[in-house]
Amino acid sequence: MQASNHEGCLSLGLPSVRRGVLSLLLMVSACKQGDAGTVGPQGPQGQTGPRGEAGAQGQTGAQGPQGAAGAQGEAGTPGAPGPQGERGEPGPKGEPGSVTPAPDVLATARIRVIPLGTTTLESGALLRAAVEAVPSDGSQTWVMKLGAGTYDLGGTGLVLKTGVYLEGHGAEVSRIVSSTPGDGTVVGATGAGLRNLYVGNTGGGEWSVAVFNTSAGFAVSDLKVEALGGNGFTAGLCYRNAPSNSLSRIEARASSNRGPVFGYAFHASDVTLEDSKANAQGGPAVSETAGVFVDAGSVVLRRMLISAFAPQGDKTFGVDAHGNSTQVILVDSEVFASGGPLSAAVRAGTAGVSVRSSRLKGSAGNDFSYGFYADFSNPDPNVRAGIDQSIIEGFSTSLYLRGGTRVRLSHSRIHPAPHAEAATTLTCVFTSQDTTPLDAQCRPPPNP
Repeated sequence: MQASNHEGCLSLGLPSVRRGVLSLLLMVSACKQGDAGTVGPQGPQGQTGPRGEAGAQGQTGAQGPQGAAGAQGEAGTPGAPGPQGERGEPGPKGEPGSVTPAPDVLATARIRVIPLGTTTLESGALLRAAVEAVPSDGSQTWVMKLGAGTYDLGGTGLVLKTGVYLEGHGAEVSRIVSSTPGDGTVVGATGAGLRNLYVGNTGGGEWSVAVFNTSAGFAVSDLKVEALGGNGFTAGLCYRNAPSNSLSRIEARASSNRGPVFGYAFHASDVTLEDSKANAQGGPAVSETAGVFVDAGSVVLRRMLISAFAPQGDKTFGVDAHGNSTQVILVDSEVFASGGPLSAAVRAGTAGVSVRSSRLKGSAGNDFSYGFYADFSNPDPNVRAGIDQSIIEGFSTSLYLRGGTRVRLSHSRIHPAPHAEAATTLTCVFTSQDTTPLDAQCRPPPNP
């Protein structure tokens, strides 16, 4: 039906195909349009035409004025700290700072060599003359160097002056001796000193002392001192009313059959004694034998080896501390005592005795030999003698406490069990009797 309609329309407008294109278009428009035919398949896309030129870009408008800043808001809660950064490389080492060394009085001292005479007494006379020639006002410092030999001062000791130092070539070769019954073979002074010497007193008189001192600041080191045979008193080294003194590397020995015998005797003095030895030996008529005797004052004993032996004497103590105001501190030391009716490595006649990191042993073969013997009375309940980190041994008992004494024993080992009289206070903290734990009163626990 569609084909016939198209034929009719064509026959009305154009008798011949050879008519002009314009006439054909006019005739077609005059005809009634028929129904649209089926759309045919899409033909291939034609080539893209050339792109037109881009238009010119418009100018950017001017920036407006900046507005006023708003009010600052409240600070927020601080955040958690971040992880620590790695440690940086160490910086370059700085230049050494300037240090002003302590003045050495001996660096600018005058030195004089003391010659040996033809006899030991002549050598002693030469030493005495050299010391007496030094001005007494301490305006000059002298070091008197002694040779390898013996300088015998006879029956009179040598009193040093301020600024005079005696120095030998060792305690085994340079010796100063006397038999003086006076203060001592050598008497110290402030600003004076002894070093690398042997100083001895052969005794025979009422008093036998090797080194005696009543001054502060008397420098003593690397000595061997020995006192023998005093009829009333014998001491290797004796200080009286001498504050602020330090001694080191001293070996003191005292021996006699009469009177008290002390390796060191300190009365009302403040002394620090280090790296030294004490040996005291008493005979049958000796009232007391002690390696170190302290009566008043304050004494520190550090790294000491102390022994006292008097098999027939009355009392024997390694360290004997007297007086309520006395302070004795014993550290890193070994102390032994034996002999006589009563012996103890340490006798505490004052509550101001402190023992630390030491070994105390009383080894006499009788019933009154102790490692520590407390024999004092102090009304202050807060004051007590103390022993810490030590070993306490006795032949009869490790510790003996007289009535009224107070002792605190901590972190130590004792053997055998201690003995305390009535009205005493003995406190044990982490202390054992060999392998047996003890209670607060240092008593073994009851048998189960």
